[in-house]
Amino acid sequence: MLRSTVLFSFLALLAAPTSSAQSTPAAFDVVSIKLNPNCQAMSGRRAGISPRNLALPCVSLRALIRLAYGNVLVGPGLGARPMEVEGGPGWLDSERYDVLAKSDGSAAGQPVAPMLQTLLEDRFKVKVHKGSKSSAVYILTAINGGPKLQPAKAGSCIEMDLNDIRPPAPPKTGETMPNYCGMGRARSNGSLMVADWYGVSMAELASRMLIGAVDLPVMDQTGLTQRFDVHIEYVPDRHTTSPVTLNGVVTDLPAAATDSMAGPSIFSALEKQLGLKLTPGKAPLDVIIVDHAEKPTAN
Repeated sequence: MLRSTVLFSFLALLAAPTSSAQSTPAAFDVVSIKLNPNCQAMSGRRAGISPRNLALPCVSLRALIRLAYGNVLVGPGLGARPMEVEGGPGWLDSERYDVLAKSDGSAAGQPVAPMLQTLLEDRFKVKVHKGSKSSAVYILTAINGGPKLQPAKAGSCIEMDLNDIRPPAPPKTGETMPNYCGMGRARSNGSLMVADWYGVSMAELASRMLIGAVDLPVMDQTGLTQRFDVHIEYVPDRHTTSPVTLNGVVTDLPAAATDSMAGPSIFSALEKQLGLKLTPGKAPLDVIIVDHAEKPTAN
């Protein structure tokens, strides 16, 4: 849950839609790509994206391709689970790079996704196309008796302009970050994850809220077209949450630590608290297929 909110704030700039009048995507003015064979030495360095700068330490080419070509953060798919990247040589995963890119001139403020595509096509000679693959998913439906959802209250959130997605300005001292429609916040309360989402559709709930809470993509088949304010509390499953660092070693949370946590799973919480149900199923999902890639040219 928390990861889905972080994912949106981190990646929204990557996929802001381009203007139809922009035939040639802008490019970064300065680019540095360096092989990083020792990612263990990356402590303290953080990834960051802004309208002018891109800094991605210890990143694989497959991850870069997913960011650049995913297109799942545009329009109705905003914040959806990143598309899988199929094919390509093994080094797409095994080799890691420090990628720095800056826009000092006319490219500053342009959508970052096409600029990243230009970078990959120029320096890695990347060529991709999109296809479809039958994949395991969860189907989101309403349980018998109907959902237990609260219609969105007027003024509970601020509409986002999907044609001009920009990171929100930090709140002033004493103020809180506003609630954006179709998005939410999550916080830990002991073993529980407590989340609130505002003015959210079921499609957005499936693609955004559940992106980090379950282990498969979620397809909305509730048939509900309204928007809702959603509150849910659950215990995250250790298999779908991020690893933790114990004694300086990154590892999954020990089974004993999570098995002893009292509280509902995301599946139980959806059913009992919201009147919704997740059922395993199959569905065709878009994927990115790598046709060609080369190791990067020198800076």
